[in-house]
Amino acid sequence: MNALARQLTMRHTLFLNPHGLDIPEGTEPYSSAADLARLTRYAYSKAGLAFYVAQSEREIHVQRGTSNLGVVLHNTNPLLGTEDIDGVKTGRTSRAGDCIILTSEHKPEVVRQGDTVYTTPRRIIVVLLGGTDRAQEGLQLVRRGWALYDDWAAKGRTTKGPTL
Repeated sequence: MNALARQLTMRHTLFLNPHGLDIPEGTEPYSSAADLARLTRYAYSKAGLAFYVAQSEREIHVQRGTSNLGVVLHNTNPLLGTEDIDGVKTGRTSRAGDCIILTSEHKPEVVRQGDTVYTTPRRIIVVLLGGTDRAQEGLQLVRRGWALYDDWAAKGRTTKGPTL
């Protein structure tokens, strides 16, 4: 994961374990909101992610010896399906507080110019770290993100500086 983080220019991230939970002593894993947004954007480029993170629950099967055990996994994202939110990840540790990564997708914009059709996908990524009420704060950030997008689009989509 650290090699992938370097590939994605995630300069403020260090993975030390597969789960991201606090470690009792020593160096702690860490990341920034911008780095987690980069990782989310990358993950959405992979087949299947959008399908899995958008499900409220899913039954998986685990083979143990000769037994096939069905286990139901429940999505802990309370905002799933609200305001076009379709993923991604919730989390909480005592050091990090409440965290949530949300994506929300609106219908692509389609613009015709002569015989050419331009299609612009519209998805925003919101990363909240250290929140006190991740659902409410996350929802407010998604709403604010779409309001900023709509304002930017209305002003002609001007850009200043680098993007993620």
